[in-house]
Amino acid sequence: MRRTVSRATLGRVPVYLKYLKSLPEVDKYVSATKIASSLKLGDVLVRKDLQMISGDGKPKVGYEKNALIAKLSENL
Repeated sequence: MRRTVSRATLGRVPVYLKYLKSLPEVDKYVSATKIASSLKLGDVLVRKDLQMISGDGKPKVGYEKNALIAKLSENL
């Protein structure tokens, strides 16, 4: 089942992608908190955006970076 993603969220997806692609290859996981602080966005906003697109995040671990990039790209 495909989720409906808001236009506001879709507007932020390219920003998330650019940030994720700029991370070193050795970074396999990234947290919504790290993304939020790096992009100067609210934690809750980023968490909700990523949850809407990819529910694959794990508490205390974060999102698998390459899988998240793929999911975000797919939604553009």
